[in-house]
Amino acid sequence: MNGFLKTLAKPDWDENPKRSEILNAANLLEIGEFQLIQLAYKVWYREDLPEDKIDKIFSEYMMTGIIPIWVTYYAKDIIKLDKANVLNVYDEKYHVYDHEFGTYIYNEKQRRNRGIFYTTIVVFVFIITHFWAANYFEEPAGFFPPYIEKSVVYPELYKDKK
Repeated sequence: MNGFLKTLAKPDWDENPKRSEILNAANLLEIGEFQLIQLAYKVWYREDLPEDKIDKIFSEYMMTGIIPIWVTYYAKDIIKLDKANVLNVYDEKYHVYDHEFGTYIYNEKQRRNRGIFYTTIVVFVFIITHFWAANYFEEPAGFFPPYIEKSVVYPELYKDKK
């Protein structure tokens, strides 16, 4: 639990210092770890990461903590560029695998409309979950999701008194 809280407070933290470098580089580029691995492979081998190697490399990285040397060197290069204040995180070469990169919000009206749209979705989901909790469950143990019935959380209150 302590590691989880540290990760929430500092997203580029990890118990493994080498993996922290990978997380830091990915955060600097505003991409995911998987995209960083793809970019590192492309720079190191001068070709895209083959489909048959993707699962093996990423699962070794995520499950066993095995970090390929070319990923480590690439991450160190990104960190060095950032420390030298020459890293341009908006350069398209870092977002080759990021398909949403470059979508531009053209004006304040479009930005406001997106904000209203997403706020409406969140409010709608919140209202629906409260409606379900009030009408389809017994008595919820708490006000906020997840709605666990009070009889599950406190079974001693609902035992038959014989």
